[in-house]
Amino acid sequence: MYKLVKIILFCCLCFNATVSNAQYDEYIKSENNRLNAAQQTEIEIQNFIRDNFNKYKLSLEINDKIIHHLKSEDEFSDAELEQAKVEAKKYELRKLYFVQNPDKKEDFLAKVLPTALQTQCVNGDFENGTAGYSFWSDAHPQPASGIAFFLSCATPTAQTATNVIAPAVNNWNSTINLVSSTSPGYQMFDPVLASFGVNIPTLPSNGGTKCIKLNNTAGLGSSDLSTVSRYFPSINQPTIDFNFSLIMDNKPAHGQDIQPYFRVRVLDQNHNVVDEMCIIANPDNCLFSKIDISNDRRMLYTGWICARLNVQDILNQPGTIEFSVSDCQPSKHFGTVYIDNICGTTCATPQLGSLNLNPTNINCPDTVSNTPIQVCGTYQSPVNASLGTITLDIIQNGTVVATINAPTQITANTFCFTVLPSQFGALPSGDFEFDIHATFNVNCSAGTFVYDLYDHSANLGPDVTFDNCCQATLTLTAPADNSNNLAPVANLTKERSDWIKATNIISVGNNQQSLGVVYHATNYVELNPGFEAVSGAQFAAYPEGCSGNFTYKTNIPIKEAPLEAASADDTVNLVKTINGFTIVPNPSSSSVEISMKDELFNKVSITTIDGKTVFEKAIDTTNTAKVDVSNYANGIYIINVTSEDGQLLTEKLIKN
Repeated sequence: MYKLVKIILFCCLCFNATVSNAQYDEYIKSENNRLNAAQQTEIEIQNFIRDNFNKYKLSLEINDKIIHHLKSEDEFSDAELEQAKVEAKKYELRKLYFVQNPDKKEDFLAKVLPTALQTQCVNGDFENGTAGYSFWSDAHPQPASGIAFFLSCATPTAQTATNVIAPAVNNWNSTINLVSSTSPGYQMFDPVLASFGVNIPTLPSNGGTKCIKLNNTAGLGSSDLSTVSRYFPSINQPTIDFNFSLIMDNKPAHGQDIQPYFRVRVLDQNHNVVDEMCIIANPDNCLFSKIDISNDRRMLYTGWICARLNVQDILNQPGTIEFSVSDCQPSKHFGTVYIDNICGTTCATPQLGSLNLNPTNINCPDTVSNTPIQVCGTYQSPVNASLGTITLDIIQNGTVVATINAPTQITANTFCFTVLPSQFGALPSGDFEFDIHATFNVNCSAGTFVYDLYDHSANLGPDVTFDNCCQATLTLTAPADNSNNLAPVANLTKERSDWIKATNIISVGNNQQSLGVVYHATNYVELNPGFEAVSGAQFAAYPEGCSGNFTYKTNIPIKEAPLEAASADDTVNLVKTINGFTIVPNPSSSSVEISMKDELFNKVSITTIDGKTVFEKAIDTTNTAKVDVSNYANGIYIINVTSEDGQLLTEKLIKN
């Protein structure tokens, strides 16, 4: 019997493995079909840009006067400025294509894994191409985007209907490039570094035959921020390890706030940042090797290294990892990165170290006895670095409530802080988060560099909450619960996490609003028959949870939902070019018909060759109009037409 059970169990395992393999193959096949469709769409986009390039011009937001601000940011030649306008126009035409073909976006978005594969690292090393990944690039054309878009590591990015990209293969000039040693055009070493005599492999030694490269090295007029995103339906390991090789152009005269940067972050299902790392082009960072190119330019690079993000906070929950790299703000200096082995690998020694708070979920700490709370975690120093400081912030709604400057316990890789409930405030209410910050010092040829590591929040949701710390309900009756405005504060104010029902009496003791009687509860305050606030008494009741805040409110404003802001990325900054109008017949001795093929006009005027106006008339908006010229002397005239959008167009008429 025992053998029979083992045989049956073995067969079940084999069957499940077969099903899983079949689903894996089907998923990869489906993703490859999607990617093929995206590649075909990329061809259509390039054809659309070519066919429409002369039919549109950049709108007023991207004009010659504004674009010259680049000269104050960097040494742009006139030719480079013209190229910047060309690139900006191509970018706007790409957006226009997606506006006109919104259904095409779906081919650029990775499909969700089947349930049976959700705990597996499917195609973590790009060996099946880019199946499972989505790509986009925010091309911030100068000067349309000005400088407001650039917030360094805090610069926002998100997929829109118009910024999705399909990767090319071994195209080193493309924004997104799938590096493949098995395809034509493969280069073993990064071509930019190789041109300076430095050979850095485009594939890591443990990375197989493929990896992804974000951003090109063009710059010049478009500060590109390119992103690859991977969605995990279920995070099944406490860390996500990966390999990257970073190359950044660097100008000494630029401040750190506008240099190229590389950012990696993990987002939870509500798009909150779980963990994040960001590297800004900085020659003082011991992570970089340096090539001095000229007095005002140098190249920084890392070679292949491994890094780690902590995702323990969202174990067995959905999450998304995003890799982004950006050019500098003025756009002339590039940032580019190679990425591989996003999941399924272990980084034994993370080059940049790691820092993690243990999950903490505390409800209503003991504020009466001020019983201490232990907040602990783990850390790993960056390579060749030593620990400097570890501090813990208590944060509510983005504001630091308290800071604890040193742990009470620390070992070679663990720490613990003792937190007192009194450190949350005198009357704490609502939700609080713990943020940990550690500094590590590393020495190299550039000097001593300080690495800053953070872990924002110990887990998904609040780390500590004071919601519902009071009782749920309260019934107030006369005469025991009667009160007046001179009563002690304990009798003046009441709060509950659910409801309050009152049949008591509030009388006058002091006619100052600041000493009013206040009742509030999360769901409702019910004033039943028998309740009375006598004339002159100061009383307020309103819906609010156990906040500990008893503001006497005489007027409770009604909050209106904010209007949803339009996405700037979906706004196409183009104006269709009017190629002119026709005059038939021309020459003419009697009347002529003025026609526009694709546009409308609402005003016509005729002047002599020396500028004297002989005819001018505003007309109903139309695409054709007839004008009698039989009474005009023979000669050459100028017909002026004002288009519907205000453009003035001219053509010559010969009167005979």
